[in-house]
Amino acid sequence: MKKLSIDNPFFGFMDRLGDIVILNILFLICSVPIITMGASVSAMYQALREMEEDTYISAFKSFKAAFMSSLKKSIPVWLLCFIPGAVLVFDIMFVTRAESSMFWHITGMVTGCLMFLWLMLVCWLFPAAVFKSFNIKEAVNRSMFLAVRNLPYTLLMILLNLLPVVFLFLGDYYTALMAPVYFVMGFSITALVNTKLMERCKCWQNN
Repeated sequence: MKKLSIDNPFFGFMDRLGDIVILNILFLICSVPIITMGASVSAMYQALREMEEDTYISAFKSFKAAFMSSLKKSIPVWLLCFIPGAVLVFDIMFVTRAESSMFWHITGMVTGCLMFLWLMLVCWLFPAAVFKSFNIKEAVNRSMFLAVRNLPYTLLMILLNLLPVVFLFLGDYYTALMAPVYFVMGFSITALVNTKLMERCKCWQNN
C-alpha cells in the first residue's frame, strides 16, 4: 500500500509535471495577443517561483493571479521591448541577405551587438518581474545590471531561450521533432531551469 500512497515520489513528480504542462499551455494561450506576452512570461515565472517555494495553491490560480496583477504595467514595457526587438530581427535578416561588403559587415556586427544587449535585457526584465517595482527607465537599468552582474547565468539563459530558434534554423526535421515538446512543456521547462538559475543569483531578494 505504501507504493500507492499519494506521498509516493512518483505521484509527486507526476503532479509537478502536470503543473508544468498547465503553465506551458496557459503561457501559449495568453501570448497569442502579442501585447500580453510580457505579462504571460512574468506570470509563468511567478507561478514557477511559487511552485519551487511550495507556496502556490494551483498552477492555474497562481498563473491567473500573477497575469492579472502584471497585465496593466507590463503592456507598455513589453511594447517598448518588442518593437526594437522586431526591428533588430528584421535588420539581421536583411543584413544576412545583403551583398558582401565592408559596410554590411560592420552593419551586421553593430546589429548583432544590439541584438545581444536586447536579449540580455529581456532575460531579466519580465522573468524576474523587474518592471513591477520600478518605472521603465529604472527597470531597464536594473535588468541590465542583473544581466551583467550574473553574466555566466545570463549567457546560459539566452542559450536556453534561443533553442526554439536554433531548431527552426536546423531545418524542418528538427522543427517537427521539437514542436510538440514546446507546445506541451518546452517553454515552461526552460522557464523552470531559468528560475533555478535566478534563485542562485538571489535576484528575487532585490525586486
